[in-house]
Amino acid sequence: MGSSSGDSPPLPHQSDTDTLRPTDTGRYLDTLALAARGAWTVTLAGIRPFAFWGAVLLPLLYLPSLYGVGTEQDTALFLDLVVWHMASLVLGHGHTPFWSQ
Repeated sequence: MGSSSGDSPPLPHQSDTDTLRPTDTGRYLDTLALAARGAWTVTLAGIRPFAFWGAVLLPLLYLPSLYGVGTEQDTALFLDLVVWHMASLVLGHGHTPFWSQ
């Protein structure tokens, strides 16, 4: 037996709200910014205690490196220590040790 037009289901009607619209890039950028901010927060939460203690302990290495100042290698080491110490100060700034909470 053949099929008649009465046997097939009706096709859905396309309304004005179903038409294709250009994508809203602002929404995607907001989502991307939120995800990046969340990733930075999680990463910083993991790094912050190490950076804090690095900022506390790195100055102890200044004196041994200053003892040999005058050679180019020791001067580069001292400058590296200063850069690492500054980065540790910035990244570890908001850390609160567990005993002071």
